[in-house]
Amino acid sequence: MNIPEPTVLAAIAVLLCLIFKLLNLTSQPQIPKIFSKDKNFVANLLKACPLLVQPYIPTRLWGYNGHIQTVVHSIIGRVRCPWPIGERIELRLKDGSTLTYDVYQPVYKGSEDITLVIVPGICNSSESVYVRTFVHYSQCHGFRCAVLNHIGALSSVPLSSSRIFTYGYTSDLGAMLNHLNEKYSSSKLVCIGYSMGGNTVAKYLGEEETNRPSNIIGGISICQGYDIIKSVANNSRSELKKEERNYFCSGRISEGYISTLLLKP
Repeated sequence: MNIPEPTVLAAIAVLLCLIFKLLNLTSQPQIPKIFSKDKNFVANLLKACPLLVQPYIPTRLWGYNGHIQTVVHSIIGRVRCPWPIGERIELRLKDGSTLTYDVYQPVYKGSEDITLVIVPGICNSSESVYVRTFVHYSQCHGFRCAVLNHIGALSSVPLSSSRIFTYGYTSDLGAMLNHLNEKYSSSKLVCIGYSMGGNTVAKYLGEEETNRPSNIIGGISICQGYDIIKSVANNSRSELKKEERNYFCSGRISEGYISTLLLKP
């Protein structure tokens, strides 16, 4: 059957429109918007980081769509992901819990001694792909990195108490920062949190105004979840609960947690 030429052209036009829409190729680069009630803070921030007054131009084709970015990174990132070599620090907390964090030294010494304190997302650790990639990139730019391993997220670190990490719990981060401050007292600390880690960083900086180390110069929250109540409601849907059970049983949570619960009710 011969398809009329106008029909073919119309189908091609529709297909191209869908591709352009999917890739967001028509989106125009924009200058980042900064919101703060303190105008002096914004002025100082822009002076210290002039890159923020320039429009962000993503990579063509796949860089304009967040979903495609995720797919591309999930494929390429896992194949070419670096594995930085660091030092694992182990702390025994007052409640008997074993907390660990990993320290990675910079490839070269920068003009300032700055340590990036990285708090991963839920169930993640220094072994997660995106964390390893960020650590490697930061090391190559002269930064020391310290990554918090959420209690129970590493199967290689057995649990020594009847608890794992908790959303909104900041004491583990506080213990890490205090120990890190003793170890590198002359270094400036910048806290960076992803997802649940972003919530932990923001909450800690708001809570510990008097007890936090004085050499913390700032915090960055990336993709933070703001309304945990709504998140819990969404997770109550049957299909999500199934995924949650599969995730829990996949071994991402420390296997020792089950036996710990049995031993210590």
